[in-house]
Amino acid sequence: MSKLGVFDVSVRYGKVPALTDVTLHLEEGERVFISGPNGAGKSSLLGAISGAVATSHGRIEMDGDLLTGRSPEAIARLGLSMVPEGREIFGSLSVDENLRVGTGLRRDRNAVEGDIAEIYDAFPILGERRNASAGALSGGQQQMLAIGRALMTNPKLMMVDEPSLGLAPKIVDQVYDTLVQLQEDRGLTLLIVEQSSTRAARVGGRMILLRSGSVVGDGNAADFAETDLLSEAYFGKSNQEVAQ
Repeated sequence: MSKLGVFDVSVRYGKVPALTDVTLHLEEGERVFISGPNGAGKSSLLGAISGAVATSHGRIEMDGDLLTGRSPEAIARLGLSMVPEGREIFGSLSVDENLRVGTGLRRDRNAVEGDIAEIYDAFPILGERRNASAGALSGGQQQMLAIGRALMTNPKLMMVDEPSLGLAPKIVDQVYDTLVQLQEDRGLTLLIVEQSSTRAARVGGRMILLRSGSVVGDGNAADFAETDLLSEAYFGKSNQEVAQ
């Protein structure tokens, strides 16, 4: 049984299709990148999985449990956590208060303090600024906080939408290094929307390419840079055709 299964899922906004019969699977502990041009349906896919976006067709399962039709809160209780594009941290709350927001659905309350200590160990700058207003953090620090808050739900599967957006390369490296280490430590399954195929190849994992709401490629992220699949996904033609 796959950790996550998406079966013939379609999403429409009015008459406009965002996803068309998308099928994909994630195995336990896998790291998978979703890439593709703007408007490919990447965020719509994450929204459909998390319950924030309604599907018009198909079904989505995690660990054999049907996610389709459930509320985001019910899906989160099953062990799925989401780091949205734009981070959506609570700027008026402190760093520590933001992390504790992520514990609202947990039943193992006795483990919360240990998990917060683990987040501060993974992201030392958050520990140093635990009492500071989250709105005063830099963009990179807010991304760390958003990841930490998502981890505080104690997820089995974590989805991250554009973790490198608007960040300096050095900060992106730090965020990804820590994210990968946390995945290994916790046995997480990761699904990441990442525009930079170079970044995905460097981090390592599987890549699924979307174009116009459909899957057009699926394979090792490092291999895509050596083929025409990226050009086909982004432009609908091969590198050779682009050069002519």
